[in-house]
Amino acid sequence: MAVASLRPALSASEPTAGAMLLRMALDLGAEECGGPLTGAERAFLNVARDLPLTETAALTEARLGITLGIDPLGEELLRWRSRADRRPDGAFYTPPAIVEPMVEWALAQAPERVVDAGCGSGRFAAEIARRQPALAIVAIDRDPLATLLTRAALAVLGAEQAVVLHADYLGLDLPAIAGRTAWIGNPPYVRHHDLEPEVKRWAATAGASLGRPVSSLSGLHAYFFLATALLARPGDVGTFVTSAEWLDVGYGALIRQLLMDGLGLESLHVLEPTAVPFADVMTTAAIACFRAGARPERVRLETVADLEALDGLDGGRALPREQLELNHRWTGLLRPQVATVSGPTLGTIGRVSRGVVTGANDYFLLTRERAAELRILEWCRPAITSAEEVLDAAGIVRDGPDRRVLFAPPRGVDRKAHPALDRYLRQGERRRGGAAAYKDRYITSHRTPWWHHGPLRTPPIVVSYMARRAPMFALNPDDLTLVNIAHGLYPHSELSDEELGTLVLHLNGLRESFRGHGRTYHGGLEKFEPGEMEALIVPDAERWIL
Repeated sequence: MAVASLRPALSASEPTAGAMLLRMALDLGAEECGGPLTGAERAFLNVARDLPLTETAALTEARLGITLGIDPLGEELLRWRSRADRRPDGAFYTPPAIVEPMVEWALAQAPERVVDAGCGSGRFAAEIARRQPALAIVAIDRDPLATLLTRAALAVLGAEQAVVLHADYLGLDLPAIAGRTAWIGNPPYVRHHDLEPEVKRWAATAGASLGRPVSSLSGLHAYFFLATALLARPGDVGTFVTSAEWLDVGYGALIRQLLMDGLGLESLHVLEPTAVPFADVMTTAAIACFRAGARPERVRLETVADLEALDGLDGGRALPREQLELNHRWTGLLRPQVATVSGPTLGTIGRVSRGVVTGANDYFLLTRERAAELRILEWCRPAITSAEEVLDAAGIVRDGPDRRVLFAPPRGVDRKAHPALDRYLRQGERRRGGAAAYKDRYITSHRTPWWHHGPLRTPPIVVSYMARRAPMFALNPDDLTLVNIAHGLYPHSELSDEELGTLVLHLNGLRESFRGHGRTYHGGLEKFEPGEMEALIVPDAERWIL
């Protein structure tokens, strides 16, 4: 089962560094460790056989590094494959500062077998082998180059009971054992847009078998929790590190429900958004420790300042499990120092809605000059197209000659009667080199016709929803169309220009009190969904409720 078409790890056009890396893996013993090779693994090793033996000094240095807890093969792979190349497969390797406490916790549960789910270059499996080389280890990954590197590392460490599988974790079928299995890993982060239909069908079927609906917005890391819930037996344990966004978002309900009923969450350790858990990707990190079939009365929750402070997974404040079960968002439970404030909310004043989701900003958003050159200006509307326009507006956003426009022809327009319009629409319907046509992107392919954005409302007030500073409100007196870089506020009552102006001043005066009520991401980036913004407390809200 593929997530995306797996790019060949090596080809004649690839840099020789990849083949040299495979040669080193071969010389370190990749062929002799981890059980039978797949055809793809053999094909890659055959590429390496044609190269000279790895220099003795380099081989010695690699063996020493692996023995000491370094991942020289994985680091070389990360240098060779760029972050952009690895993004479609969600391959972002875990630093030792996270691997070590997770392995310590897993081994403290006295497992008879450890499964490294989505092993990459084998960092978890190798750390386990360093500590308990005789323990049964199963490492699995879809990338044959990664599994060969894992085999090489385990060979150096003398892991005689290790099995390395070039396969998909979602289709894993393991023989039962008498003792406990520990499930460990960093599930690949692949967004739902990049998952193939067969993977989503698997998730829907798997979720139904457990009585759990699966959101179509769920990413691959959520499916790893689902697969583990199917595989784990009562008494098994597990610890996964993922992005922390599932703590609050809608699709994360699947993970939260599985951890509350089935996987048995024991503790949750979340790094502060300002930490840098992964060297080559901007993301947060949450480590979940669970015991299948258990329903602990209390669950430990911990916020960790940075990687240096992550010296174990035994800390945290114990909360009754009912608190987690009753809360749809868990981030707030990690910060007990934030006082609960009640009172009228922004939602009592008005409705908050997203801006237009174009599905292809690079096609639908143009400068006025460009739209005029293409002779499609009559089909465009001036729009607010960047968050900075709201954040730096000092409370009011105005139209002007430099403002960009939104290409927005009506649903039933007669294309043949307007050649310039038809010509530009045909540009959006043609493939661009190896890229899909604009009309075939995820959002546009779900619209009829593909170019129609739906009703284009112009909110009287706009508000930034994602920044490293508090939300900023601004008037929109020129009726600019808003794309999805900010939210629109639509008061329930019809307010005069003066009343709208005083409302914006009042809301901006409360900005700092809104901090901490959204979803915080890496580097302190805070995001507010419309419902979260409507829940913000606004003293004196009755002044604008007529």
